[in-house]
Amino acid sequence: MRAIPLLLALAPTLVGQAPELPKPTPHHLAMKAAEGTWDAVVKMQTGPGKPPMESKGVEVNRILMGGLWMQTSFSSDMGGMPFEGSGLFGYDPALGKHVGTWVDSMVMSQAFPKDACKEVTLTFMGVGMDGKPCAYKEVSVQVDADHRTMAMYTQGKDGKYALEMEIAYTRRK
Repeated sequence: MRAIPLLLALAPTLVGQAPELPKPTPHHLAMKAAEGTWDAVVKMQTGPGKPPMESKGVEVNRILMGGLWMQTSFSSDMGGMPFEGSGLFGYDPALGKHVGTWVDSMVMSQAFPKDACKEVTLTFMGVGMDGKPCAYKEVSVQVDADHRTMAMYTQGKDGKYALEMEIAYTRRK
């Protein structure tokens, strides 16, 4: 019964002009630079003084929902193990910062990018290679129109971050 007075109160708004849809900000528009298919060279650190293990992958980025979100899908072979990951990233004008989430076949995590456009730093908690909770940091850089990089670090017991993986992306033509 309380719903009827509420609907009557909202009726002028409901039949009047529809609210204006959000428009992409310069932060949203900057995501467009990463749209497309990217070939990736992945270098995983294997231990101090040892050469990194190298593999290849593919990332596909699509701009969605009127330019407000970017969906990322990544697949590769990490040391003989298939790897898949997917993320959804955007910019929240109300919070004044980039936001996003990432899930993959190795680590379930949530990421909140720091405010940036050409360089984005993500920090998140996940599960380390030893199966224990671990803090991560990723730094992604849009080098130019056809090249991007990402470096992922894990936080040690001393609080310092150590490089774990690097990815060099080249836009597929």
